[in-house]
Amino acid sequence: MQPELIWLILRRFVGKKRSALLKLFALVVVSILLGEVSLSASGTSVSTNTPIKHIIILIMENHSFDNFFGQYGRTSSEEIAGGITIPYNLITHPVSQNLTAVSPDNFSTTDPYEGYSNYHQDWNNGQMNGFLNGSGPSSLYYFTADQMGLQWALAQNYAIGDMYFSSTLSETLPNRLISLAGYSPVKRDQFSPPPSIPYDKTIFSELNTYGVSWGYYFKNPSNGIYPLNFISGINSRNSNIGTWTDLENEIRSGTLPNVTWVSSISGGESGYSQHPPDNVLVGEIWMFTIIEMLMESSLWKSSAIFVTYDEGGGYYDQVSPPSVGGSQLGFRVPFMVISPYAKEDYVSHTIMSHTSILGFIDYNWKMLPLNRLVSFSNLPLDMFNFNLTNPDGSKIRNPLVFNASFQKFVMQNIDFNQSFVVQFHDIGNLFPMDFQYNVSALNYTLQGSSNFNLSQVTHSLYVSRNQTTSFPPNTTFYEAALVSIFIGIVIFIIIRLRRSRER
Repeated sequence: MQPELIWLILRRFVGKKRSALLKLFALVVVSILLGEVSLSASGTSVSTNTPIKHIIILIMENHSFDNFFGQYGRTSSEEIAGGITIPYNLITHPVSQNLTAVSPDNFSTTDPYEGYSNYHQDWNNGQMNGFLNGSGPSSLYYFTADQMGLQWALAQNYAIGDMYFSSTLSETLPNRLISLAGYSPVKRDQFSPPPSIPYDKTIFSELNTYGVSWGYYFKNPSNGIYPLNFISGINSRNSNIGTWTDLENEIRSGTLPNVTWVSSISGGESGYSQHPPDNVLVGEIWMFTIIEMLMESSLWKSSAIFVTYDEGGGYYDQVSPPSVGGSQLGFRVPFMVISPYAKEDYVSHTIMSHTSILGFIDYNWKMLPLNRLVSFSNLPLDMFNFNLTNPDGSKIRNPLVFNASFQKFVMQNIDFNQSFVVQFHDIGNLFPMDFQYNVSALNYTLQGSSNFNLSQVTHSLYVSRNQTTSFPPNTTFYEAALVSIFIGIVIFIIIRLRRSRER
């Protein structure tokens, strides 16, 4: 519908002598209809800014960067691995804190004390020296190659970020909600709403508007969909919510949605998320199985896997979190990018958080920034090599070839029998593994940063205010316009009746 025609219709209805209320109503209807016109025009295209057509997001639980990657670069024999790019960690920047390594045959610690107040004690206004008082003795443990060899082997062959932070200085729920909506109405953990986020304020709504497919996969959604239960209107999107079995089938058949979240929590899951005191190797095998499954599929050549952690879990980290767009970030957490376009052995020093992933989604599919915080969040573009050829002349990296030492960690299914994991005690021998390419022959530097964010290219936002709207979350623009017209007609009739009575 053309804007001029909309105005003519509403002027005919409102006229010159109608009340100010009806004129205001007319303006609202025009805004809604014009919004539909502009969004339809921009939402018809699903082309991308990069070769990435599929993004898979794995958000694990409760580990800080120094807790998992503080010793990254050091082998199980206590030597510094040659040729490995070492990030900002406990090797390059030793600290005076009384930290303790987890013993070689142990794959867990007791859970540090968690909570909004505990984490603020840990942080201590940026001094990063309150962990013992805040999250307690367990906060001062760190893992080594003896537990992390599998995950570190993946990290060395792809890209990691050493300045990636959780989005807020709090627990799981607010961080996970921010990772889906760019904001959270809650500051602390809770298991059920209220409050909740309207569906039309989330990345899911934006993806639908632009015609980009998405899916969210739990072990079994009938056993819970936390934290999606905090999104009002999500129940009308059941077709987008699947099981881990659905995920496996869609990867193997090449029918995975454009943007995919694989949940390591809720849905009856137990033991896969790496949340202390769980065996962290179980979570490593879980993510390794998903990654290997994708590498073997037709989707690999157009995919990027983002692996991160919702929050630090109370474990020590030495880097004081900065603020972005006026929002105080939480503790530094691990971040890996695994893709045929990911740089090998690369360490990004770009300051990022969970909203950086949202920003990358918006950028990749040529969408507006979801909201203000997303628009100011740096993107992980420096972790990709989209333009330069690899040493073998290719622009797309083949999947890694894993030897027998790795193959025993590849499960047939994502949901596997965890009891046999106790037999593995040689994890440290997996790191370092052979590089896919000789790093000295790569056409890029092995560390760097980028300050690019979407605020530099547009001031428009998909969600201008993080608040509840008057319409149900799944209402389309035309449906909203029809409701507005109906309400306006009712108001008009009421006003006419009142005037006739006054006469």
